[in-house]
Order: sequence, then structure tokens, then C-alpha cells
Amino acid sequence: MSKHRDYKAEYQRRIANAAKRGLSRSQARGHARAGETAIKPKAIKSDERLEAALKLLRQTGSQRRAAKEAGVSAERFRRFLRSNSLAERQGRQWQINDNRPRRMTVVSGGDARELTLRDFEQASLNGKHLAAVGAFLRTNDIDLLRPFEGQSVIDADGQAHLLEIDPNALYRLAHAGSEVFHEIYRLNL
Repeated sequence: MSKHRDYKAEYQRRIANAAKRGLSRSQARGHARAGETAIKPKAIKSDERLEAALKLLRQTGSQRRAAKEAGVSAERFRRFLRSNSLAERQGRQWQINDNRPRRMTVVSGGDARELTLRDFEQASLNGKHLAAVGAFLRTNDIDLLRPFEGQSVIDADGQAHLLEIDPNALYRLAHAGSEVFHEIYRLNL
């Protein structure tokens, strides 16, 4: 036998409790007006399509177009950006502030290790290094490694890891049998 609920009394209780906390009637209903903070803002979790839309936003600069091409609604993508503080509008341009840590393979000290890198800039530098190492292994052109001489990436703990540019160490790693350079990076979620 089911219990009958008194919806009218539940609604009145919710409105009264919200008034005690200094919230407006619209906030108490769960539909805050523009400019009001929601009682329980829903955190939007990341998924493949939202990450693809963020990548497209970097390339195109258009939030609506990036969301459409990734197969996500523009409203959901906008909420995802706002709730995770990943981008903000500066004039007519979107400024990406994606500083989430990323898990990547780093070639340093004659070894390839999985490290969690601090932010996008460190991951980007490491990705460029991995691409240059892959191109070097295909072409044997040592000039591809020269831009990374003396450069290092910083992991999430603040430790610097000098990027490997020694051709012999890179050949040794490539012939060790492990696929080091197939995966660029992934977010540490």
C-alpha cells in the first residue's frame, strides 16, 4: 500500500525553510533567476563529447560551433565551462583557462615514465617533445630535438623533469619494445 504525499505542504515547507535562510522564492523552488545563485548548483562532469567540444573551442573560438560539432548542446557546454572554470569571455574572444592536471608519458633521464603534469602549458610542451621524438625516430633528423635542449616539464608535485634529447637514449627506448609515443595525453579526472 502506497503512502499518500501532501505535495502542497512539502512545497510550503520548502518555501518557509528557504525564507529562513534568506533565499528568494525562485531559489527555493529550484529555479533561480538570472543573477541569483542556485541552491545546489549541479556540477557537470566531464565526458568525451564535452572534452572534444573544449578542444574544438580552442581551435575555432566559437562556443556554439564547437558544441554543435562535438554533438553537445550549447547550453550544456556553457554550463560545463562555467562550473569547471575552464574558459571565460574577454570581449569577443574566449580565453581558455584549462589548468587541470594531465597524465602523460614523459621521456626524461633516459627513461619513459607516466607523470601527472601541472597544467595545459606543461602538457603542451611535453606533447610537442613527444611529437619531435617520434619524428626524429622516423627521420633521424637531430635538428628536430634542438628546440628542447635544456627544457623541462613540471609535474603536479612541482618537480622539474629535463626532457631527453640524447639520440642514443631515444633509440634505446624505442627499441625496448614498449610503445612509449602512441598516447599523447589524457586528463587526470
